[in-house]
Amino acid sequence: MYELQISYLTKRLAEIPHGSFGMRGGWMVVNVTYDPSDKNTDPYHKRTYRVDSDQGRRWSPLITEYINVSNKLKLLTEQWNSYFKNPPRLLDYPLQKKRKTFMTDEFYRNAKEYANPVTIEHPIEFNGRILRSKNEHMCCQVLDKLGLEYKIEIAVGDEYANILYPDITFLVPSQQRCIGIEVNGALGEIKYAQKSMNRHKSYMGYGLKIGKDIIFVDISESTQFYADVFEDQVKTAILIGLDDIVFPYGVDDILRDSGSGEFWF
Repeated sequence: MYELQISYLTKRLAEIPHGSFGMRGGWMVVNVTYDPSDKNTDPYHKRTYRVDSDQGRRWSPLITEYINVSNKLKLLTEQWNSYFKNPPRLLDYPLQKKRKTFMTDEFYRNAKEYANPVTIEHPIEFNGRILRSKNEHMCCQVLDKLGLEYKIEIAVGDEYANILYPDITFLVPSQQRCIGIEVNGALGEIKYAQKSMNRHKSYMGYGLKIGKDIIFVDISESTQFYADVFEDQVKTAILIGLDDIVFPYGVDDILRDSGSGEFWF
């Protein structure tokens, strides 16, 4: 997991502009010191824009991402060095996988939110999104805590009579895949339990694995949502995804040599 995250963040840094924020003439400015699309931009030929200008509003989110990615990579590298004696080995992207599904990062990027045609009868607003239940709200809070990007009710499947709409789908960019979440409430009632089982079969019919590609959050009563259990489900689904990735070298040797089995999500 460490090597995969370090590899992804290293790749991401090469893809995005670099820069910083500062002050000039009493104004907050954004400095662009590297632009993948402009070879003339470098630390000695930087571009500076006021943050409240049109160009500043364009570049600020990109430079913010650069700063966040740089900090994450620095933290991971420090953690790696404290656990392992050998330097991390970088993986090439796109990843090679033993098992492929259509739930890729590209599929996620192209998917539209709120594809489910069923009306939301009791809408709950959270951070500008509309949800169907308090349990979905709590799921979103956990995903925010973990720093995961997600979408609400995208369409999954290509059979007209069997299109599925996971309540939430989150992105795992380092693994180039996404994972759906189905929140099943009132499972103490037979009709809802049967509906959940039918959904299991439908997802499996598309070649998706429960607990890996799709997480089912099963709740017998509305008061039985446990955030810590759901967080463990999310982390486990991410960790299981490592099994699909073809590493160009063995991974057990470095864990054995280091004596550490800890991973960072």
